[in-house]
Amino acid sequence: MLFHSYEINNMITYSKSNLSEIVVTYVKNKILTGELKSGDRLVETDMSEELQISRAPIREALRELHMRGFLSFSPKKGSQILNLDIGDIAEIFSIRIPLEMQVLTIIFEKKLLDEKDLEYLSSLNQEMIMLGKDNKSDEKEKNFVFNSCDLAFHEFFWKKSESFRRADILQNQYFQLLTAMNKDTSTLGSAEEKYEEHKNIIEACRSGSLEQALSAFQIHMDSYLNAVKML
Repeated sequence: MLFHSYEINNMITYSKSNLSEIVVTYVKNKILTGELKSGDRLVETDMSEELQISRAPIREALRELHMRGFLSFSPKKGSQILNLDIGDIAEIFSIRIPLEMQVLTIIFEKKLLDEKDLEYLSSLNQEMIMLGKDNKSDEKEKNFVFNSCDLAFHEFFWKKSESFRRADILQNQYFQLLTAMNKDTSTLGSAEEKYEEHKNIIEACRSGSLEQALSAFQIHMDSYLNAVKML
């Protein structure tokens, strides 16, 4: 299994010089599990106690997350996960979709995908739904594995294109959208439906047709857009 271990506080071990990175990873993991949603507050004292680190690296991490567009700040509420309305979400999709289309186009034009890549994507896709059949796993773990595999699936294309600026923008937008979707995951469709959408993207890539790949990706994004309208 690609994402077989689930320990929210032990996902990544950093040196003491990178304590702020622990906090960034902690926040991202909380988003992946569905625990942090759009509008939720981040309390420095609570994070300090849970992570057993001082508040200085926490403040540094919160500043970084604010710069990345994950957080907003107000004197009364402090730092909170960016509260997105339907207009904000639609704007993010209007940016994300063309960027991912560009990524796919670059990959096809440069012929960067091979069968080994497609097999890896298939294994990620399979992993995305396997845990859902395990009655012993809790919802946080299922959410974490599902969202981590989904992110890894899309990240693979971003990084494969070697368009690192696009990849950076797309990852930030992925997490922004996920915080909004965490408000009501029931609207997002089943894991099986996302599995089929990813499978169609893989098969379109295998066909060698950029047109089919772009169409399969557009259908995948449209399903999320329709879900967002129901939030």
